[in-house]
Amino acid sequence: MLGDWKLSTPHGAVNKRTDSAIGRGAFETRDFYLACFLRCTGYELLDLRDEGRRKVFVFQDRPTRRDDVMRFYSEAGSVRPLAFAAAIQHMKALLHNA
Repeated sequence: MLGDWKLSTPHGAVNKRTDSAIGRGAFETRDFYLACFLRCTGYELLDLRDEGRRKVFVFQDRPTRRDDVMRFYSEAGSVRPLAFAAAIQHMKALLHNA
């Protein structure tokens, strides 16, 4: 597909799709802890969709998203610990109730 790419990391793959059902500018990831980090940094969660037995988190994309993802994987990013713990709880609730 035109506009798609995939970034492989030690923690799995991160996908970007610009032609998803959500519309242009959506960013998708299967990485649960990356999704929690993005929520803590203010990314809007647009959708949680099924992909086989797995779930895909769909966020509104930002121009700084690549840098934000790289900060997460290089352990250079930081968020408030209690906000991260709350995001983990909320995202787990979404996974189990979706």
